Amino acid sequence: MPIEVKIQNKSFLVPESGDPCELWVGYFNSLKADLGTNNARTIWLVTWKTNGSSSCTTNGKFNAWLVKNKIDVSSAATRAIADASQIGSNFMGLGKNLSKIASIALPAILTLILIVLWNTAKKADVTDIASYTPMGKSIGTGIKFLNK
Repeated sequence: MPIEVKIQNKSFLVPESGDPCELWVGYFNSLKADLGTNNARTIWLVTWKTNGSSSCTTNGKFNAWLVKNKIDVSSAATRAIADASQIGSNFMGLGKNLSKIASIALPAILTLILIVLWNTAKKADVTDIASYTPMGKSIGTGIKFLNK
């Protein structure tokens, strides 16, 4: 159940730790509208310290909102997690655009590699295969020496 706080004869509902991040943003906006930015920031930080949701600090959008409003609540570890999740979502968005290209390019490249390997394998003989072993290399070197 949300806690009601009265400040200058005005009531504000303080979000709880399980509440969504958007509720915390709305709470700050209502404080800011009635009390000014600096007072809102201070009161918001005090209530965040006791009721804040750690899941919000791993949300990239929420952290961007915090930076925009000059509020610092997260540790370096949670910022890193949020940044990584933001990068991941950006990468996945990029992947959606690249998936069409990849669905055509990957099979084409694999087919080309298989054709090259097939043609190479058709022309190979036993001495080529033996040259990949240490014994085969020494015999190949000896045969080359004898042919000179």
